[in-house]
Amino acid sequence: MKWFRKTEDETSTFFIDHPRVKQWSIWTGKFFLEALSAFIFAYGFRAFIAPSLGCARVWTGNENLTASNVLISGGASGIAQTIIRFIEMFPGVNLAAYETTIISILYFVINVPLFLLAWFKISKQFSLFTLINVIFVSVFNQVIPDSWIYNVLNIYTDHLARAIFGGITTGLSSGLALMVGTSSGGVDIISMYISEKKSSSVGPYSIIANCITVTCFVLFSIVGMNSNPDFHAGIDADSIVTMALYTLVYFFVSGKVIDLLNTKNKKQELQIFTTNESLPIVLIRAFPHSCTVVESKGAYTGRRNLMVYMVISRSEKKKAIALIKNVDKLAFVTVLDLNQVYGRFYIKPIE
Repeated sequence: MKWFRKTEDETSTFFIDHPRVKQWSIWTGKFFLEALSAFIFAYGFRAFIAPSLGCARVWTGNENLTASNVLISGGASGIAQTIIRFIEMFPGVNLAAYETTIISILYFVINVPLFLLAWFKISKQFSLFTLINVIFVSVFNQVIPDSWIYNVLNIYTDHLARAIFGGITTGLSSGLALMVGTSSGGVDIISMYISEKKSSSVGPYSIIANCITVTCFVLFSIVGMNSNPDFHAGIDADSIVTMALYTLVYFFVSGKVIDLLNTKNKKQELQIFTTNESLPIVLIRAFPHSCTVVESKGAYTGRRNLMVYMVISRSEKKKAIALIKNVDKLAFVTVLDLNQVYGRFYIKPIE
């Protein structure tokens, strides 16, 4: 542990003296996480959400299968699935054999106007790294071999397991990107923009947008069954509705994972009981937040002490507790989760 702390201190000192190296290290780390985030999403999409015909045929042992049962993905990929279903409403159209390629292309195209929103309304660096993520997703979705999927596991007929694993991979992908101040594109950009304006969590906005996508997908699929004789054989209205319901489970799991990883807009209240009168000054100098001090008296000791109230972001909790213990080892601290804060509360803007 001492070796680790020594290395950490030396690294911090080095970065202070070499700001350009520090910046390039941050960018390199973000690039790596964007690539990892994109791979996780693309693999989860191909394995759990919308398996290709090749995988479905291997899993079912039916070489004559003409379509696979799919969940409806969130964000740009879900919109791409919905566009394909809309096109397939017309007689003589069946895109099942080319769905993976079409989704890869549409995924990028759909994100183009969202890049403009991110560029002008959020952050240029945010939009550039989001673009990197989207490009990686489009590429990985196209190049990942079916053998990497069907040789690993087979839960094709277990829709609940697919919904859970799909939600975990999608949520982990988005969460990793959000942790470093970027996004995985699509609805995440809109959700991030709204959450920054309202200073609230991202998950609920993603769920609302994705539910609209599911509704359109189901409607287009049912219409396609009745209007297009070449619509996916073996898929009926019952299976479409069933997969849509399992998709809601997928969205719920994904939203929970995103909110678990994305702590930027989550706030907590610290209630600190201390006899050290310098502690409030130390806190407001260490954080971009003020605090409220109330004089009180200990019931057992009868001595005068201070009650310090302070609201912080959840990501700042560890630093705050360490600082408090360093100033006053006998301080008593309680931490409360907050649903919302009204008034001026500083959150570091996205770079």
